[in-house]
Amino acid sequence: MPKRRYSLMLGCVMISSISLLAACGGSKPSEGEQKTTVIPQEPTEVYFLSTSTYWWDEATFMKEFGEPLQKKYPHIIPKTIKPTGMNTKVIEGYIAAKQPIDVILAANASYLLYLKPYEFSSDIEPFVKQYNMDLNRFAPEFIDMNRKLGEGKLIGLPLQDSPTQILYNKGIFDKFGVPYPPHDQWTWDEMFALASKVTRMDGGTQYYGVRMHSTFFRRNPFSLEYVDPKTSKAIFNNDMGKKVSEMYLRQYEKSDTAGLAPDGAKMFFEDRTLAMWMGLGASYNTPERYKGMEWDMAPIPVLPEKGRISVQPYPDYMYLSSTSNHKDLAVQAMEFFTSDSFQLERSKNAYTTPLKSNEIKAAFGQNADMFKGKNISAMSPVKYAPVTTYDQYTNQAAATILPKYVNEVRDGKTDINSALRQAEEEVNKYIEQNRK
Repeated sequence: MPKRRYSLMLGCVMISSISLLAACGGSKPSEGEQKTTVIPQEPTEVYFLSTSTYWWDEATFMKEFGEPLQKKYPHIIPKTIKPTGMNTKVIEGYIAAKQPIDVILAANASYLLYLKPYEFSSDIEPFVKQYNMDLNRFAPEFIDMNRKLGEGKLIGLPLQDSPTQILYNKGIFDKFGVPYPPHDQWTWDEMFALASKVTRMDGGTQYYGVRMHSTFFRRNPFSLEYVDPKTSKAIFNNDMGKKVSEMYLRQYEKSDTAGLAPDGAKMFFEDRTLAMWMGLGASYNTPERYKGMEWDMAPIPVLPEKGRISVQPYPDYMYLSSTSNHKDLAVQAMEFFTSDSFQLERSKNAYTTPLKSNEIKAAFGQNADMFKGKNISAMSPVKYAPVTTYDQYTNQAAATILPKYVNEVRDGKTDINSALRQAEEEVNKYIEQNRK
């Protein structure tokens, strides 16, 4: 994605399997390096790598990141690494070639695939203490999730969150004389009730109420745990697992067979037969998709019984490379990219901030014409759901295995109880096959 002016996130990569590879290369940071208090002021190159196409375009990287960083810290010479593709062989090649890498940007699944097996990240807690960083500036769920990824250690700082809102087509609501979704908080029951009102046939065309991406399982509002970290056994074949799965299936109420197609984005943007789309991973870097559509945004529903929480976050984190020769400078860059001033400008350019600041949230999309007059308050929930364990096994369960079996319930091939039982069995089998 070379042009990212309107992007909110990296594309969510659904990983069907993650191979554990032998840790190799990369020297680990020494205690002496982490306790260094003098940051060199001579011009020094600092290298940035993204595990997705983000940052691969040098001109875009320099405009959005490099130039502001160098203006703040003239002694840092930012360099972006531009791979032609990303896979484990690319990472192994960088390690073998001793490619300088200082900061790595990765979403959770990419961290598990490209960083963790190679011990490519560093504990940044010593730097947080050394530079007196205020982690309370972030929504706490972002920090909690990273510590879960780091098995208790803080190994990254969040740059941005994934989209967390509902897009809706005003034309479909107008066609049926149905009120638009509310701009403030509403419940899941209210959303599905509204969806039912616009799921109908008109002029030979079937319209549908709501669709949500299967990323819902990974970001579910009930904070369902999939695998017990102590026993390494699946633990979602229970009432909570059933509740999450049944909530996901409610999007298909009143649907005909054609409406069971999983591509909600196509239904919303191309066919224009979908009233509400909860992509939980969509991006706004292609504004032409909205041409000719009257649209707006509504917040993700909340759970009143859980304190009116929304879904869990799914951020992109900046990691300090374990092979970095300039860790202090790398952390200095990471701290700048999470500063109020930098995040304010990113919010204006339509990126969702991980910070608590209401001022920064309110500035969302000010520099993007497509968001003028839109309900930008929907971009970030008032309160995220508590984050759950995130590792190779839970990722496989939530991103691939459980959605597969729940979709069989959708298609009438099995029942919910059988689906949960079969999904647990497959997750346990996966754990046995991939356990170290």
